[in-house]
Amino acid sequence: MVQRCVILAQHIVRCSLTWPPIRSIPTEDDELFENIPPEQYDLNTVIPVPQKTLETHLVRIEPMVPSLHGDALHRAFSTPGADPLFYPAGKPYTEKRQTLIYLEIQRRRTNFLLFAIIDKHSEQLAGQIAIGCDPTQTTRDIKILQVKVFPKFRRTHVIGHAEYLSHAYVLDPVSEGGLGCVRATGRVIPENIRSLTVHRKGFPVEEGTMRCYDVITPAPGDPPPKFGRITPDGRVTEDGVVFSLTIYDWLVDGIREKWKAVVDAQHTPLIQRPAKL
Repeated sequence: MVQRCVILAQHIVRCSLTWPPIRSIPTEDDELFENIPPEQYDLNTVIPVPQKTLETHLVRIEPMVPSLHGDALHRAFSTPGADPLFYPAGKPYTEKRQTLIYLEIQRRRTNFLLFAIIDKHSEQLAGQIAIGCDPTQTTRDIKILQVKVFPKFRRTHVIGHAEYLSHAYVLDPVSEGGLGCVRATGRVIPENIRSLTVHRKGFPVEEGTMRCYDVITPAPGDPPPKFGRITPDGRVTEDGVVFSLTIYDWLVDGIREKWKAVVDAQHTPLIQRPAKL
């Protein structure tokens, strides 16, 4: 624990100390790391990176790296037909550079770690999931963020396995390869019905709606978020429905064992259930 705290302190000094906090947007001249090998790619995060592979027999999650996942992520983000909330800009991208900029914006969030979700049967990128934190609370409270499953893999085993792996990494003891945190939370805007459904299955407690949970700053050229309210000074705020899962739910009340039993019992690689009408 002492070693982790020292490492965490070294990382925290890299965080932006500007006020109010701003999300750094790459410029035309910035490196986007499209061809940088994974071993040379700086994830730039205060959150400890997994030292072992996070996987079930059907799904693997691994840090998102442009040279490994950029092409597949761009194909998903540029293919029309999904709901607007799936696309970072509310509509399909038209250039790969837009996807690379999206990835670089996420990388510059030093309190954030973005994972690629890999379907092991096909070895295809099936989506993404992220964990984030307040840098001063890395050992206590982690948020599950940016959950996006590609349309092809929706209503399959993928999301259940990916959420199990992310929860396990956050809440499992350090001695078992986890972060040893005491609380994992998820936040969904009230209008995102699909994500609300997913979170209600993945978290035992829905804590309620927090007003003005987030402030959104669209990237240059992106439209303003479809949902949210405009502040008097022109910022866009979003409310959030908050869900939680604690170390007591996970380790004491048996949710880890119950979820693992469900995951282990799923032997079929890909069965896409019909969408509910």
